[in-house]
Amino acid sequence: MFNILQWSINDELKKETEEHYRTQFALDLKNEEPLTIIRQITFDKVAPNIEIKDLENLIDFVENNFLKNKIKGIGLEVGAGPATFSSVLAKRKPIEKMYAVEVCEPIVKLLAPKIADYVLNGKSEKVIGVIGSFDNMELPDESVDFVFDFFSLHHSNNLAVTLKECFRILKKDGFIFCFDKARPDYFTEKDLNELLDTEYSENDKKLYDFSLDKRFTRRMNGEKEYRLKDWNDFFNKAGFTKIENYYLAKLNKRFIKRFLSVMPVWVQTKINKLLPESKFSHKFILSQENKVYSGLINYFPKEISLLIAYKSKQ
Repeated sequence: MFNILQWSINDELKKETEEHYRTQFALDLKNEEPLTIIRQITFDKVAPNIEIKDLENLIDFVENNFLKNKIKGIGLEVGAGPATFSSVLAKRKPIEKMYAVEVCEPIVKLLAPKIADYVLNGKSEKVIGVIGSFDNMELPDESVDFVFDFFSLHHSNNLAVTLKECFRILKKDGFIFCFDKARPDYFTEKDLNELLDTEYSENDKKLYDFSLDKRFTRRMNGEKEYRLKDWNDFFNKAGFTKIENYYLAKLNKRFIKRFLSVMPVWVQTKINKLLPESKFSHKFILSQENKVYSGLINYFPKEISLLIAYKSKQ
């Protein structure tokens, strides 16, 4: 049975959520098949062929190659949407339970139970849906073993507050790992503002069901932009003592990328530091530090900044 908790949400955030397009989106999708919901909500309609196995493979890849600790015990996903990744993580035997924290009530009530049942073959009791804010998590101090983020934390209105709250609920020697986006450190505030003030194209407006005759920017959609150094600063100030980052890049037909992708991660990062920096013709690039190539990323709509931060054992 899929259980749902209700945590307190301040009036301003509640109003913002009720007016957000994802609320209506959830209502429109309530009668759709689970995999359709996953592709539409979790991946914003831009990964039409993604399968649950692709998500499982990526989690395995990260655990086996990047994490110092195993993914086990009690976990929490921030901005969990319909609990897609929470369910994939809960499917793993070492996981006791997953809190799937999402501020949008219809997503948790209407969609998350369907996804959890689908991924876990009806055994959805390991996933607890939470209607709440990741800035005010109603859990005791040091009560979870790990926190997970899939492109949600960069939406935080105050990332410093959010990460302090994540740090508070983590047990000693716990960790947070994020699939998110860290922009290059050489980006200026002007560059970041330019990203935020970029208006969605007509095709994107159609994709997200936005009005075509109204101006709609990424900033208006709740996007925030942080450089790698900003992430590191927030992690440090929250109390995390060991912070790591990697750029998970997609493969293409170039031989050098495919050759590198079969090498161990530590070898890849060393070799990539010696190669010429890639040239980009767009402004939405991620920090190239610690680049790792993997064909597993090809199944996802975006390349990924993998950010990992550990809480001290002391």
